[in-house]
Amino acid sequence: MLTVAEAVKILSKKNITHSEEMVRRWIRKGKIKDAVKFSNKEGWLIPEDSLEEVIAAKTYMNSGIKSTKEYRKGYQDALAYIKERDYELIKQSPPVYEKEFTIYRDDALGLAENMLPEEQLVNPFKKFVDDTLFKCSNAEPLSSIVVKVLNNWVLVEDTNDIYNIAKLPNLNVTFEDHLTRALLRDQFNTFKRTSLAI
Repeated sequence: MLTVAEAVKILSKKNITHSEEMVRRWIRKGKIKDAVKFSNKEGWLIPEDSLEEVIAAKTYMNSGIKSTKEYRKGYQDALAYIKERDYELIKQSPPVYEKEFTIYRDDALGLAENMLPEEQLVNPFKKFVDDTLFKCSNAEPLSSIVVKVLNNWVLVEDTNDIYNIAKLPNLNVTFEDHLTRALLRDQFNTFKRTSLAI
């Protein structure tokens, strides 16, 4: 049998606790079994095998902290794998997707007009959007384009452009408007590089 002080020395070496009061609390809560108290002067006496059970339980719990780090790493690895897998699925032909929606030309051109601070760029940019997003290989611009979504990946079906929407800023607008704005921002960056460089 061990005194509380002797038990704390052993527990301290195992890096479990340095507190006699903690050991007494564990005894009162029944976490250390079969401890006896014959008098207040002697205090608690703890069977060695009961202390070993506590050490085993606490060591197992502390090892869970390491496995939690391993779990988080495994979780992050799984997310990266899913992201890569989803990218491959959405870019294949035909694409695998969860939902689809339509971006209407008039709505996109209206948003494009509101994006530009310089009025002289509005019409050239709208024509650029028509040519790159809505016209593609057609003689006349389409009235709408179809967008397919798989988790964080978005495929613009008519252009085969793929966007990662996890990287889009969080705006207080509908998903469709949010994505349309992102497409237009991307189109505007391309427009600036090509048209304004001339």
